Amino acid sequence: MRGSRRAAATLAAGATLLALAWGLRPHAAPPLYDGGPIIAEHYRYLHPSPGFTATKPPSTFDMTLKLEGGQSPGMAETTDENPAQAQLLAAQNTFTVPAGTTAVRVTITPVDPPAVAPPDGELDGNVYRFSITAVPGGAALAFRSGQQVTVVLRGPAGVAGAALELWDGTKWTKLDSSPLGNTAPDSYAANVGAIGDIALVAPPQAASSGGGGGSAGVIVAAVIVAVVMIGAASVLVLRLRRR
Repeated sequence: MRGSRRAAATLAAGATLLALAWGLRPHAAPPLYDGGPIIAEHYRYLHPSPGFTATKPPSTFDMTLKLEGGQSPGMAETTDENPAQAQLLAAQNTFTVPAGTTAVRVTITPVDPPAVAPPDGELDGNVYRFSITAVPGGAALAFRSGQQVTVVLRGPAGVAGAALELWDGTKWTKLDSSPLGNTAPDSYAANVGAIGDIALVAPPQAASSGGGGGSAGVIVAAVIVAVVMIGAASVLVLRLRRR
């Protein structure tokens, strides 16, 4: 199962780079692909609304990764939906590793929303708790100076103008987010220097528009994701070959 997850993450990195190449080159017509369109499954809610028939609960990611050269490993971790509802991307040596650490545990878990609602909108889907801790010990890893990770969240279909926001236990903070547009409809990415409980927040009474974004948004988002994924994907390929 772990090997298949790594393979899927590596393929996702390749798809991101393909999207980046398409977004940056001049074009006057949509690209052609060998095969039919990818059909996204319905959004999986942790707490479905009354009358909503849930087919599956949202998935949780939980994996322990060995250090790489004594440093925190490269990461390209995703939940199991198709496409993933939550992703965490990080380059090697993003975090400070406490003495005695041999591995890191990465978890992405859908959690109950806090009692305090976002002041600037409505939650668009689940709240996800991102955690990276030391093994052994369980201490939360601190970011190295100037380092960030990329968080990608997918929301329910047809909600426009959403943005990622971080709940720190007392308040919501809006993050600088970019829609992935047609590359990954209803998905948004943000570079963050802190992790915790993160959710998509949509403007009040957001109009249904397919959750897209302009071509500039596609390019910016692809760059955000691809820069981190280049390093992470190469690490994952090496891991797979060692198996």
